Amino acid sequence: MLFTLHDVERFEPLTDMTLKYDFPSQETWCVYEENDKMVQITLQDMESREVISQMQCDKSYKEARCWLSGDAVQRMYSYNNYMMMLYAFASMDHKTLVIHASVVERQGKAYLFTAKSGTGKSTHSTLWLKHIPGCQLVNDDNPVMAVRDGQVYVYGSPWSGKTDCYRDICFPIGGLARINQSPECRLVRQAPVLAFALLLPSCSGVKWDKQLYRAQCDAVTEVVSKVPIYELYCTPYREAAVVSSQGMGAWDGAADEAGFAVNRQSLKPAGVTLPPDPTL
Repeated sequence: MLFTLHDVERFEPLTDMTLKYDFPSQETWCVYEENDKMVQITLQDMESREVISQMQCDKSYKEARCWLSGDAVQRMYSYNNYMMMLYAFASMDHKTLVIHASVVERQGKAYLFTAKSGTGKSTHSTLWLKHIPGCQLVNDDNPVMAVRDGQVYVYGSPWSGKTDCYRDICFPIGGLARINQSPECRLVRQAPVLAFALLLPSCSGVKWDKQLYRAQCDAVTEVVSKVPIYELYCTPYREAAVVSSQGMGAWDGAADEAGFAVNRQSLKPAGVTLPPDPTL
């Protein structure tokens, strides 16, 4: 068993804790505390800072309990986040990483796009789905990346942000690119040291836990040694998908019809609106 999480009646918070990190987490504020034996993670309302749920677990993240409050949406949100945290932290020793990325697949290989929130991960995946034939969406927010038998795979996960894409599928990784908004499109492959620095911040982890951080760095190092890592400078238009797909070897540029190809059976992420194509 990787981990267990028990939903129980409200318990008293541990008081002998040291604050390690607090940060905004989508619609809540997350407070991470620990002592020599236990970890305590509290989710608060973003505006009022009222506590809406809390989880306590051992330092291995294998045995945890939580209490939940609020309406059904808040309770589901809290429970979902606690499961993702436990999975991410408990699986690191198994060369497994939860990564903040959007993923598409073409011809049996997966291509990952990372970026700061709001920069355009989902938009770029949608450009592939719209303009590159034969693509499908694997996950749009938090896929799982793992080293297995000397190869790096990406897996669909129960966590896909606001996009309803929860798929039990996996593919070897053909490439990974960090997206940067730019008026011109170009793809630049990164040397191993720069690739490591690019990839590490996109993976879920806790830097203050030395054992976990070492396992995370070891896994990232192995990924970097096996997967091409790129910086992608691009617009939110179809030319960006053409440049990135051809640069990463996912597409040879052959279209189903004159001009750009159109993938009419694409799985478009929900809630993503593309700007109009520029007038040529």
